Amino acid sequence: MVQGVSSWALEAARIWVREYLCEPHESIGRTGAVCPFVEPSLRADCLEIEEWPVEENAGPREVVVLIERMVLRFGEIEWASANATLHALVVVLPDLVGERARLLDEAHAKLKPQLVRRGLMLGQFHAECDEPAARNPEFPVSRSPVPLLALRHIAFHDILFLDSDPGWFTHYAGRYGKRYAKGAVREPLFIELFTRACTRWRYE
Repeated sequence: MVQGVSSWALEAARIWVREYLCEPHESIGRTGAVCPFVEPSLRADCLEIEEWPVEENAGPREVVVLIERMVLRFGEIEWASANATLHALVVVLPDLVGERARLLDEAHAKLKPQLVRRGLMLGQFHAECDEPAARNPEFPVSRSPVPLLALRHIAFHDILFLDSDPGWFTHYAGRYGKRYAKGAVREPLFIELFTRACTRWRYE
C-alpha cells in the first residue's frame, strides 16, 4: 500500500525496498535478502509507505513528535492481513536533506527504550546512516537514497538488536524466552546472543 500522490521520494523508496531490501547482498554475512521480513510483508499487502513533510527548522524534538505520530498511524491502519508480524509502516522524509537526516539517529536512540516496551521496533535509514549489519559490523546496512523511518512489531529475530540493554532484553525474553528454554531455536547466533545476554543481565 502506498499512500499519497506519487513523488520522486516515494518512487525512490519503493525501488530501494524492492531492489535492495528484498535482494541478497554479499556484505550482510548470511544468505537471503537484506531484510527477510520485507518480501512477505509486500506479498501480504502489509507494507504501508507514506511520504510526510518535515518543517525546515525542525529539530530533534519535532522528529520525536513525528515518530510518536507515526506510532499512532501504525495503530490506525486497516491491515490486509491479521498476521501482525507482517505489518510495517515506512514513512519517507525527503525534507531531511544532507546532515539533517542525522536527526533520525538522535530520535531513534531517544525513543527506542519506550518503543520496545510497547512491543515495537523502529529503524532509521538515510544516505549516511552508520548502523551496521548484525553479522558484519563493517557494513552500514541501513543506508537508503532518501531519509525514512520504518516501524513494525518486535519479531523473534530481534535478539540481534535487543541483547545489549537489560530493559530491551527483558522485554524480548518475556516474549520469546520459552522458545529458547524448550530448545526450539535452531539458529546458533540467536542461541549465543540469548545465552550471553541471560548471563550478562542475570536473567532467569
